[in-house]
Amino acid sequence: MKWVLIKILNLIIVLIIVTFIVAAIFTGPLAEREKQNIAQTVRQQARVLFQNQPPVAIARSCVLRPNIGEQGLIEAINTSIQSVIESGNTTLPQQLSQDQIAVLEQVLQSVIVDAVNNKTIVTHDEFLNYTTAKAYAALQEQGINVSQTELRTFIDDVSAKLSEECKKKIIQDEINIQIVRKGLDKPWYVLAVRYTKTLITFQPLYSTVLTTQYWPYQGDRNALHIIMERIPYSVLLFTTSSILTLAFALPLALYAARRPGKTVDSTITAWSVFSVSMPWWWLAMVFIYLFTVKYNIFPSPYKPGGIDWTSITSILSMAALPVFTVTILSIGDTAYRIRNILLDVFNEDFVTVARAKGLPESMVLRKHVIRAAAPPLVTIVLFSIVLSVFSGAIITELIFNWFGLGRLYWDAIVANDIPVIVELTYITTLLYLVIRFILDILYTVLDPRIRRA
Repeated sequence: MKWVLIKILNLIIVLIIVTFIVAAIFTGPLAEREKQNIAQTVRQQARVLFQNQPPVAIARSCVLRPNIGEQGLIEAINTSIQSVIESGNTTLPQQLSQDQIAVLEQVLQSVIVDAVNNKTIVTHDEFLNYTTAKAYAALQEQGINVSQTELRTFIDDVSAKLSEECKKKIIQDEINIQIVRKGLDKPWYVLAVRYTKTLITFQPLYSTVLTTQYWPYQGDRNALHIIMERIPYSVLLFTTSSILTLAFALPLALYAARRPGKTVDSTITAWSVFSVSMPWWWLAMVFIYLFTVKYNIFPSPYKPGGIDWTSITSILSMAALPVFTVTILSIGDTAYRIRNILLDVFNEDFVTVARAKGLPESMVLRKHVIRAAAPPLVTIVLFSIVLSVFSGAIITELIFNWFGLGRLYWDAIVANDIPVIVELTYITTLLYLVIRFILDILYTVLDPRIRRA
């Protein structure tokens, strides 16, 4: 029992280390995505908050924020005045010299700050009347004669621009506050620890572009839900293919190992060489042409109107050709690998001794060969079936236009959807480590030598 606990502890440690590495690689993009979400949310809230608010109220909100204050308001006023002057939309600056414009800027800065701090001014008209009167009187004292109407128009333009500048400052200040509050300003290694915890505990990561199409509802951006929606389709294609492959490959390999060099053995060897050397994507396209276009045996994956991924009948009919293709191309290589494992066991001394004792071949096969070959065979079976759930071969699914995890991986890469890529990578890693843990347990059950050790 102690070694089981040690194995579990090793599994947890390795999982944390690998997850931290994955999180560290994608820390930058993940943090950037969170910052974009914060910015988008704050801007949406700001649009609602500032709707129908007069410029003086917006400027007052700007002053009340500790990180902006009156100094930030003054900067916004100066920027607004310069922007209005450079736009050339008002005639007032054209009537003044550079020195007079400088005096106008100082006067307006003082007057607008005073108006913003005056709590009795609420409406925009009250703001314009107050600032125009004060600015006009101050300019008259400086010996600058201007039209009161043109001055009011100029201040109105400045207030509109000031409203926009204050909105920008408030939004950016709120974004910075939210970023600090969520710890996104921390160094990469701190963020990597945080994302490691997020992945291990399956906390939500939200996609940038991709969404669910059918489950639990259309448009869900939870990366885990996007992945879970695709799992049944990948299981149908690759797990079914793996089971069929093993169903054919195991008896063929056993037959070939018992008769090395014979016709079946030579055929499996040639089949394996053909499967490994021949590009799957090319053969897949050949099969699509032969069985859908020329002979019309299977439905085309590119039929007009697309595939109805909610209809079981449609899904099963569309799965027939890719399952057939993957199975045909996998049997040879799988049978060849199993045949080599069994052949090595058949040549062991204990098998020769068992046969020399006159034991029936079926007993030799069952009690000596299969048992000795069980650990590597179990490895092949488990990895073939279980990992097929998340294998989702990218090229295969793209060629067959299949709605599985391989295509999801490709779509996430093309769309630069980092949360989906990270979640897929983590789940695949987790499944692989769990399988390795299960195999370690099974090895001790199947192999007495490992159990004694």
